[in-house]
Amino acid sequence: MDAAPVIARGHNVAILVPPVPAAAVPYLLAIPAGRPTMVVTADSDRASALAAALPRGSPLAVTGFERARRKLASGTPEVLLASASDTLRLVTRSSLTLAQFRTVVLAWPEQLDERGREALESVMGETDRDAQRMILTATGSDAEALIDRYAMKALTFGFPPAALPQPPVPALGPASFVIARPAELEAIRIKVLDALDPEHDDDVTVVPCPASRDAAADLAAATAGRSGSRLVFVVEPSQLAWLKGQFSPLAPLRLPTALGALEQHAEAIRARLARTVQSENLDRELFLIGPLLDRFDPAEVAAAALHLADAGLPQAAIPVDARTGPADHAGEGATLPTWAKLWVGVGRKDDVRPGDVLGAIVGEAKLPADHVGRIELRELFCLVEVRSDDAERVVRALTGTTLRGRRITARVDRGRGRSPRSPRPGRMPDR
Repeated sequence: MDAAPVIARGHNVAILVPPVPAAAVPYLLAIPAGRPTMVVTADSDRASALAAALPRGSPLAVTGFERARRKLASGTPEVLLASASDTLRLVTRSSLTLAQFRTVVLAWPEQLDERGREALESVMGETDRDAQRMILTATGSDAEALIDRYAMKALTFGFPPAALPQPPVPALGPASFVIARPAELEAIRIKVLDALDPEHDDDVTVVPCPASRDAAADLAAATAGRSGSRLVFVVEPSQLAWLKGQFSPLAPLRLPTALGALEQHAEAIRARLARTVQSENLDRELFLIGPLLDRFDPAEVAAAALHLADAGLPQAAIPVDARTGPADHAGEGATLPTWAKLWVGVGRKDDVRPGDVLGAIVGEAKLPADHVGRIELRELFCLVEVRSDDAERVVRALTGTTLRGRRITARVDRGRGRSPRSPRPGRMPDR
């Protein structure tokens, strides 16, 4: 039975559908044009992805609270998409009246966390009792509870008959997956090809999560007929459970990351230090730091020495040792680097941490970690100090890339370079 006519007539429905925006579009398009519709999602990213997939009208996805309030003040859109938490916030601030929506769609409510489920309870209490309810879910196990709570007497589509024993669904074959945002598909594809290094790039198929079992079967058939072919899915965590029900074995593909590059850099430094300890005569260095070992932990002394070396400070004069000869003063008079401050358009609201920003700079701009200084994380942006001669390079490398699903914009904050005597260049980022 086709769900579209039932949806068009305004009946409550529950549909088993993969957690992919393209899979939901046919059911959203079955809602008659002009019927005010509210789509409740797990977060703003999913709301934005669903809105982008809709081919008609001008749906409004709530991705920023103040902007959404301004848009809603000029009129209610035909389709509004928002997370449960954002919807509740708009309602409590008197920016949104849920009773005006004639259809309420719950898009994969099983993805909601505890806070989201509490918000959904409040949201559904504010909707019109006579409004049509549509539940899109990727799991059949919780469907009955969802229907009883939010869509009484809903007609179901795509669910296997409960009374009949169901044979196991045959696996479509082996595949690999990478956890990432769909917007990062092209960048991930390049990393996959670099990691697998196939003889021909066409031997590796890198695609987002399929929107149906039939689409998944077509992909499996297309790759199974080619020798040495690989099928790699770029999926979000919420899509992984459904994908595991289609492919077996389904294995994660480990890709080099910016943080991996940072760890490689750190490991190279540790290896160089180990070789120095094993092969060099360190008598004069031990003579220099000997008095400090009575006052500080040896690990702290070693960390301070590494910090001075990374910061490019000139070597202090070392006393002459009878066995090692006069100290090398070649480093004296070296100039200290100046620092520039960058404005980077991601912040706490994007669930970004200082380590994410550091990793992005190291990975995208190919900079050593000691060329990055203080990272000040704000709500909507962050301020990052880098060496002045690297500033433009970092801006070019970061602008246009994505971090936590957000496209990055970066620019140099002119006139804010700090002097060499400012505290602690090259320090670990603030947490």
